[in-house]
Amino acid sequence: MPYSTLSIFSKMVVVCPECGKAGTVCYNKERKRAVFQCGFCYRKEEMVPGEKSGMEVTAQCTSTGKYIRILMPAEKIHGQKVRFHCPYCKEFVIGNVEDMNKPRFVVFEEIRNESDPYFHYSFYFKASFRGKPIWALNRHHLQYLIDYLSADIRTVQPDFYETYKTMRSQSDVLPTFMKTAKNREGIVKALKKLMEK
Repeated sequence: MPYSTLSIFSKMVVVCPECGKAGTVCYNKERKRAVFQCGFCYRKEEMVPGEKSGMEVTAQCTSTGKYIRILMPAEKIHGQKVRFHCPYCKEFVIGNVEDMNKPRFVVFEEIRNESDPYFHYSFYFKASFRGKPIWALNRHHLQYLIDYLSADIRTVQPDFYETYKTMRSQSDVLPTFMKTAKNREGIVKALKKLMEK
């Protein structure tokens, strides 16, 4: 079955901030909330998109180079900067503060930051090719990318646009560098290595 456009209901495999292993993030339509769950350390979190409170802190760790986005209680923050421990290496980092009490909405384009749009946890299936990030939401998405980039002729099924009621398929939104002939073989090799995780 071909992979359609990325959906806010797609199950995403992310790095658990507690144990560093694979966890999942998905949106529960019935309960109207996003759920994170780790099958290794059993950490579980839920949140209602757009109803966060407190302060969001963003930073980039100087040791690991990883981008960090966390939510902190407002009473622990005084000013526009805050010092906290990096969840990856435990070194201190300085982060910028944003008030989360104002209305916010989940923008699925945030996945371009290589993290889920709800908790902002880094994707588990993530690599780099010539300095550019490549990632997949889950194994199904990863297999789709491998199949699409490996194909001699890349086409969209004839009834795709009618079936999925959209004018863009997943392949339409892939970065140009991924679809360039000279890069495809190397990218497919990197994606296949991710499949072994």
